This record gives sequence, structure tokens and C-alpha cells, in this order.
Amino acid sequence: MALKSPEAAVRSALVADAGVAAIIGTKVYPVLAPASAALPFATWRRIGVQRQQGLSGPIGMPTVLLSVDLFAETYERVRELADAVRQCLDGWGGTTNDVRVANVSLTNEADGFITLAGGDLPPVYTVQMTFSILWQEI
Repeated sequence: MALKSPEAAVRSALVADAGVAAIIGTKVYPVLAPASAALPFATWRRIGVQRQQGLSGPIGMPTVLLSVDLFAETYERVRELADAVRQCLDGWGGTTNDVRVANVSLTNEADGFITLAGGDLPPVYTVQMTFSILWQEI
């Protein structure tokens, strides 16, 4: 059974985009990348959801806040990936797996670095992007 969520629709859009796929292929993982994942790659996780309520229950379309975290060996490569992801997703909408995404908008973007497991490895450059996604199940 296909996952009915805006996150799955966003992942499908990313792996189908030529610019993103040229850099990471299909290496877009939910929440945590496998330890065997080669750089560069991306992860996504839901960081919030907003649902409007009326007296009779939910109204309108929910909004999901999605963090897309990008990882690469160099700052230039992670920035190239961030630009490709932004060009793919900012303003995107579509229907995938019985989910209609009305609009995706970039709300925040931040550069950083981390040390992956193993401590003796060089730092990995990151970009964390936050997207607001207006969506509904169909």
C-alpha cells in the first residue's frame, strides 16, 4: 500500500526531478538515512501540522511543515543540491498516491555541518530547508 502523505508526494517529486536526481538519484529517505547511504543524500521529516477547526470539526486543507535535510561532502555540493531542491519544490503542486498537494512553499533555509557516526570522519555539510505544504487526501 502506498503511503498517503504529502511527504511521499514530495519525495516522488524530488526523485522525478532531473536536477535533483542528477545529484542524489533516489537517495531521499524518511527521517533517517541508512548507515550505508553514500553522500550526497536527503532526508525528510514532518515537524508540524496545522489543521483549522470549526464548531463542526476540521475545515479547509491541513498544512504540513516538512524539514528536508541535505547532506554532502563539500559546501559547494550541498548548496548545488539545495538550489535544485528549491527549484523543484518551491511553488510545486501535484497529485501523487491519492494525495493532492495544492502548494509547497519554502519558509526557511539554513546551512550547517555535522560529524556523522564514527567521530573520526570529516564533517559533512548540511542545508536544512523547511517547506509549508497545503494538501489533502483524495
